[in-house]
Amino acid sequence: MSALLTGHRPWRAEVGDAVVALAVCRDGRVAVAGAEGSVTLLSAAGGIDHRAVVSDGALTVSWSPNADRLAVGSIDGVDVLDATGAILGGHREGWCSSLAWSADGTRVAAAAGHAVVVLGADGTELWRAHRGSTVTGIAWVRRRVATAAYGGVHVHDRSAAPDVMPFTGSLLALSVSPDRRWAASGNQDATLKVWRVGRRGEELAMSGYPTKISTLQFSPDSTLLASGGGSDVTVWDFAGAGPRGSTPRILRAHRKVVTSLAWSPSGDLLAGAAADGRVAVWRARAAVPGNPAAAVDEVVRDCAATALDWDGAGRLLAGWADSIVAAHVLDGT
Repeated sequence: MSALLTGHRPWRAEVGDAVVALAVCRDGRVAVAGAEGSVTLLSAAGGIDHRAVVSDGALTVSWSPNADRLAVGSIDGVDVLDATGAILGGHREGWCSSLAWSADGTRVAAAAGHAVVVLGADGTELWRAHRGSTVTGIAWVRRRVATAAYGGVHVHDRSAAPDVMPFTGSLLALSVSPDRRWAASGNQDATLKVWRVGRRGEELAMSGYPTKISTLQFSPDSTLLASGGGSDVTVWDFAGAGPRGSTPRILRAHRKVVTSLAWSPSGDLLAGAAADGRVAVWRARAAVPGNPAAAVDEVVRDCAATALDWDGAGRLLAGWADSIVAAHVLDGT
């Protein structure tokens, strides 16, 4: 196997807390959320610039597009931090496992228990909308906010009734394609549900997954959707009319359930992390539908791999439950 995940500037850092999420901003700095509530800011070279405990248990983290703000979701709500890690404001109510910044970086939408709360860049609340159950996924659809919860996806506006994309069951994850044509949910009943945004009657469902689907992500060009739901990664083709009646690509490397997925900025590579400690990379577009494809390379540790992201230069960042974060420069791609 080739040494794809080696290069001239890899690094490894110990952040002192089990990694649950990480995010890379455009200048290469990394924010790491820990299971015991810590937030660690790493430089592009892997040095620790700042570390603080902001909650009793962090769940997710996201940089703003301008890289001047950081949102941290936790079991206590959501906090908005500046680029140095200082807390500016937030919403301390409800479990927050999903965050999404608006394209201009002026607002962040956060799951907050049974509601979505939209905050300004200083952490002040702008508006909120309620659902009847826990909100598990958040995504922007232009200037509106999509939420996943039991009963389907609602697309909220500040002042109008939401558009409803119905589903009878519990939704665990939400991904909206970058071109805003498609919304997809991963579900407790081991199905993948897809809607055409703004078009009723064009829904479709994919079943046959071994387990519930808690991670899924569209490629940057909106043509592929990668989903977990077992030890394999299933990739559906959304080019043209969509995946109805098509055979998916199957990417194979893991022995346990996939925990995180991340496309490279170019969309040529897909990384997957799993509970077996393995981080794998595939050339997803080269895979033949119906014929399981092997990873082009992988990194393995003795504990669960929990988080992934890519920086703008194509460097892969990964985190594990033993508090290790590692950066890999992809060589020869």
